Amino acid sequence: MGQRHNPGVTRESAAERAMRDEEVLRANRELAAYFRGRRTEREARAALKIIKAFVRNRERLDPADRPALPGADSAKTSKKVRNEKTVRDSGGGDRRTPPRKPRGKVSKSAAVSSEPAVSSEQKVLAQSGAPSESDEKTP
Repeated sequence: MGQRHNPGVTRESAAERAMRDEEVLRANRELAAYFRGRRTEREARAALKIIKAFVRNRERLDPADRPALPGADSAKTSKKVRNEKTVRDSGGGDRRTPPRKPRGKVSKSAAVSSEPAVSSEQKVLAQSGAPSESDEKTP
């Protein structure tokens, strides 16, 4: 028969743990790429298997002995530091479009000016029901 391992005991070295963390981070990026439409479902399933195995292994560890999640150190950077970096590096590497300016309400004068210009004479003729010059046919 095969040997049974104690569920709470792992014999992982620091190098193996670092390699596994890198693999989980890569799998996480693959899964995110699938949701953006850049990977196939098959690749996403493979990435999900890696992540699930990592979680299953992590659940077996004693909560007090669990190492930090992979990528957790990069998530701890504050917004202030990130914002200062973007202000400093605003030299053209940003692909995002500038934010749109809010549109105000259309004033009545702008709404009136969008209508075709009609002379007062044409308005009077239209109200009286008399045909205008443009309605009459020329022989």
